[in-house]
This record gives sequence, structure tokens and C-alpha cells, in this order.
Amino acid sequence: MISLAKAQENNAVSPRSLKLVTEEYPPLNTMDKEGRITGSATELLRLAAENKNIHLDIEMLPWKRAYQITLNHPATCIYSTWRTPEREKTFQWIGPLGNDAWSFFAPKNKKIQIISLNDTYQYRVGGIDGWAFTQYLQSNNHPYLDLIPVEDETNALKLQKGRIDLWATGRISGHQIIKQTKISDIEEVFAVREIGLWLACNTDTDPKIVDDLQNALDQFERDGTATKIRTTFKF
Repeated sequence: MISLAKAQENNAVSPRSLKLVTEEYPPLNTMDKEGRITGSATELLRLAAENKNIHLDIEMLPWKRAYQITLNHPATCIYSTWRTPEREKTFQWIGPLGNDAWSFFAPKNKKIQIISLNDTYQYRVGGIDGWAFTQYLQSNNHPYLDLIPVEDETNALKLQKGRIDLWATGRISGHQIIKQTKISDIEEVFAVREIGLWLACNTDTDPKIVDDLQNALDQFERDGTATKIRTTFKF
């Protein structure tokens, strides 16, 4: 009886577990020089999990692979994920982790003017395969898409070298990549949609864990903790 009681006690205080998968999307989720996954969203989620006694296992993967893993495995979540109407019923949502936009960037010297999505159809557009933004462009039959699986920084370099005419990316990450790479001759020229970034969890994930993390994030927004973390990462 003592052993059983002790086992039950240990089980009661043992942390719950959640698998998080992510990609390189600075400054929300990124890898530091020591190979540690960090960023404003990462540290917010780590603190929320610690606050609610939830153990996180975080792994950085190419987006399409991370997305499929989340769809197929309970207790698995992916971030930072654009929350779209098409994805709404596919996941349980925790957040927001940040406010973003689907934006096009262009070389400053090209003087490209975009006032609607149709205006981009005459240009070669680079982006990341599997992102909601590029899927949106594909669904609208964009004729000139040049997509790569990982490393959006490559698209900024391709734009600078004239291998693409427009770069389709998130506003937050786009400006961060420009800052990190010191490519000063690129500018944002058009935003298709304002959109939030969230933690998206497999629908079979324990709803109590989802609620606990959401409550922790809500508290961090109220008490200023979230703002402090974002400021640390200059977001």
C-alpha cells in the first residue's frame, strides 16, 4: 500500500509532456549560435509550460515535415503557425504568439509597385514550399512561383541577385532576415493579409494542456511578461 501510494504521489507531481516542432522563423523561432532553439515565441512557450508544469520537447524541422508530424501525432504542436480560416478546424489553437502579415518584398531599385495580388502575376516570386502564404498563391494560380523547402534567407539572397523578382514571406521574418543579412536594398512593397501567429496543436492533444498554456499566455499578456520577452528579441 505504501509503495502504491508513493507511486500515485510521484505520478501526480510528474510533469505533463508536449512535443513542439518548429522551423526557422526569426525572431519568433530561431537557432542561436550554440544550437539552442530560442526566439520570442519559443521563450514564451517555455515559460508558459514551466508555469503549468508541462515538459516540452522542442525540435526544429523543415516546415512541411513539421506540419505533417503535427497532423499525425497527438500531444504535438507546431509554431509559429499562421492561423487561417482553412486551418481553423484542423488544430487546437494557443496564442497569439505575434501579429504578422503576408508580404511581398522587392529590390528598391526596381521601383516595383503592387496594389493587388494580380499585379504580382507578371513577376517571378520566391517563397517557402508548404507555407500558407505560398499555398494561397498556388490556389490563386500564380504562374511564376519558385519555391524552396527551407531557409527563407535564401530567398532574400535570390532576390538580391535578381534570380527572382518578388519575395513572398511573412512581414516579421522578412524584416528580420533583411536586418540579419544586412541586405539594405530590399523593401516591403505589398501586404496581402494581416494574420496572427499561433501554436497549432493536434486535435487529439489533451484539452486541459491546451487550456493551461492559453491561460498562462493570457496572464503574460496582462502582466507585461510577453512584452518584455518580445522586446528582448527586438520584436
